[in-house]
Amino acid sequence: MTQNLNRNKFLEDLDNAVDQFIDGSFNRVIAISHNDADGISCLNLVQNLLYKMNIDYDYFIYNRSVSWATYLNGILSKRQSNKNAYIFTDVGSNLMELIPIINKREDHFFILDHHELDINIEECNIPENLHFVNPTIHGYDGLEHVAGATLTYMFVKKIIPSIIKQGWLTIIGIAGDSLSSMNNLQSFNREVYQEILDEKIIEKKEGIILYGAMFDSIKNGLKYSILPFIKQLGGENEQTIKLFLSNLKINPRKKVHDLDDPEILKIQETISTEKGEYAFLHHKQGMLQYAFEHALLLNILCFKNISAAISTIQLKKATRYAKDLYYEYIDDLTKNMKMLAKELPRSETKKAIFVDVMGKIPPSSWSDTASFSSVNELLDPFKILFLGGEEKKSRTIKLSIRCSKRFLEDNQGKGVNSVISRIISKYGGMGGGHKLAGGIRLSKPSYNLLKTNIDNLF
Repeated sequence: MTQNLNRNKFLEDLDNAVDQFIDGSFNRVIAISHNDADGISCLNLVQNLLYKMNIDYDYFIYNRSVSWATYLNGILSKRQSNKNAYIFTDVGSNLMELIPIINKREDHFFILDHHELDINIEECNIPENLHFVNPTIHGYDGLEHVAGATLTYMFVKKIIPSIIKQGWLTIIGIAGDSLSSMNNLQSFNREVYQEILDEKIIEKKEGIILYGAMFDSIKNGLKYSILPFIKQLGGENEQTIKLFLSNLKINPRKKVHDLDDPEILKIQETISTEKGEYAFLHHKQGMLQYAFEHALLLNILCFKNISAAISTIQLKKATRYAKDLYYEYIDDLTKNMKMLAKELPRSETKKAIFVDVMGKIPPSSWSDTASFSSVNELLDPFKILFLGGEEKKSRTIKLSIRCSKRFLEDNQGKGVNSVISRIISKYGGMGGGHKLAGGIRLSKPSYNLLKTNIDNLF
């Protein structure tokens, strides 16, 4: 990836893809997106575009559990036509896999993605029917600078400007991927957020940041906050938290968003948290009014009930079913982080930490436990985290890999995606990701070799 930000070249790529889509006059479009809040937000933006253009379409959700060849085998139409288009959003920069497939097709492929590539773009012979837009090849960070929903929003709005009214979808994607308060957004994420604010499609509010429970009482906020994770109180019992608040003379039932400045200051003087800016979706109700919590609920549903996730993004308020899943998830996650920080055994090398959580944390929770543990720096932030274990069905080792920003600074910007590429090159496996987050599946022998030789990959 280039080091200097090339805004003009990125926007040129985007404009070229927009022109190709408009000029294509497509009869049918297949939209393929990722199974998380960012991906679902992207999908809805594309659906809005296709609906307004009166184009026949279908959609699919890809969870990256199989190769592209296997996945697309049942999706690609046997009847090829240059009037058919496939739009990949928030997933699809595996060009080594995709280019050979696309080369054999007459259809047009649009890839709008913010994950780093698995190959040097300068070594790629991009097919004429592939319209590829990825800001990371122009120096941008796929998490901090451009969320998948940000890129998709920029694409669809250039085609039909009135889609700006659906900009709240973009904010959900940004909130789910950036994992930061809104005042810390950068680059295109910041620009799009400000544009949507200016149009009064969403509101911004300020207060204590307890992401995960911004809509709840302060006693639950301190217990269930996952960003930041409150080390002294996260996952603790209600009596401990009530005693803490009683000593500060704060009503434990008071809503997080209703705390006044003196109360916030009292909390901040005792535990580590911050006051910041958060996005508020005024056309929704309850937890869905809060962009981070809305995104988190979508992420939960994507792994539990993808149909519920797809429908929830259009609801005004969360269903009882969704709320129950949310509280079950947030309770488990805070307990998992507490367990990881204080109890779970781990093996460490100079550069890495390996934590086998099989039997202790369910596989469905590995990714988020690793992510929020890394963001909150629960373990050594100067080491890369490998969290996972053996999957019973596949008999392979599944790993969620995370690192902190401090790790990146200490390793000349080389992060998770770079390590994953080296692992695959040396030991095989399948995976990918960003600088800060990614995942991989390996055979047992390869995993054992990795644990022994991990420091040699840096």
